[in-house]
Parts: sequence; structure tokens; C-alpha cells
Amino acid sequence: MKWPSGDRANFKFHEETEAILNKQINVELKAFYHYLSMAAYFGRADVALPGCESFFMQMHHEEHEHAIRFLNYVKMRGGLVNLCPVQPPIDQDWKCPLHAFKAALNLEVETTENLVAVNTVAEKHGDLNASDFIITGFMEDQMKSVNEMGRFVAVLSGIGDQSLARFIFDKDLLKNHVHPKFNILRSKLRPNKTNSIPRCLVS
Repeated sequence: MKWPSGDRANFKFHEETEAILNKQINVELKAFYHYLSMAAYFGRADVALPGCESFFMQMHHEEHEHAIRFLNYVKMRGGLVNLCPVQPPIDQDWKCPLHAFKAALNLEVETTENLVAVNTVAEKHGDLNASDFIITGFMEDQMKSVNEMGRFVAVLSGIGDQSLARFIFDKDLLKNHVHPKFNILRSKLRPNKTNSIPRCLVS
């Protein structure tokens, strides 16, 4: 008996829709990779901006989650997942928060434009389910992300790159825009359970 059978339950899942959804996986992974680079840069000992590091690590996890959702959707529709190479950022010296947030804004706009393209293809082929998946599952959150990044760019453009302003912005970012589980300072203060000494062995 032939295995895999090759008989895929892909109800009205057009190959063009499948292809552009696979492209969207790569778009999400590109953002995932860029945000990881930003987090690593702001976490350097000579940069030391925990708010930016935590925020971009949070975004890194979010984009990874989005990529997995698209991957699972393609599988659910009976499609084939075709992963492409993920290109790293051309320049990984993010210089200052303003430079990084401008790049982040461009990433979010690019992701949004690609989502619109996915929906256009889905509608072209009368794929209501794929269209609903994009519109209901992603578009509103994407609009919020574009707005949020735009606001950060506006604030940073106004305050400039003075050391005190940069410190205050970073502190506010960590306090008001980062979920506690991504707060790098909290994780450093939390004891490492794997290396802790059992109480019964402490004299």
C-alpha cells in the first residue's frame, strides 16, 4: 500500500492560496528573526536597555506563535507546508531605540500588506474559511501593532537620543508594554530552580 497516500482532504483549497499562505509563514519568521536580533542587541552589556530587550523578546515570541498558527492552518486545510530560508537582518547594529522601532514599524507594515495579499487571493478563489482566518484572526491585532509602533516612533522622534530620555522611555516601556513573563529583570531576579540547593541539605 502506497504511503503517504497522497490523498489530501483539501476542500476547495486552491494551490495559489496554499502558496501565499506558505509565503506568509516566511514573513512571520522574518519578523521573528529580526525581533530576536533586536532583543539580543539591547540586552548587550554595553547597551543595557532591559525595556527594549524585553519588549522585542515579547514580539519575537508573538511572531513565532503567528508562524505556527499559519503552519497549522495549512496542514488543517490539507495543504503542504514548504518552508523557505529565513534571511537575517542586513545590519544587526540597531544603534538606538528610534532606529529599531522604525525598523519594527516597517516590519509590521510589511506583514500587514502581505496579510492583505493573502486575503485577496483567498477571496479570488471564493475561500471563505481562509479569508475569515486572516480577517478575524489577524487583521485587527495587526492594525494595533502598526499603531503602537507608530506611536513609539513618534515619541522617540520627539525626545531624541539623549541619555536621560532614553532611560525614561526604556523604563516606561518595561512597565507598561511588556507582559511580566517577558520582563528580563524579573527573570533575572527569579531563582533558578534547577540549580537551587534542596532545603534538607542546608545546614
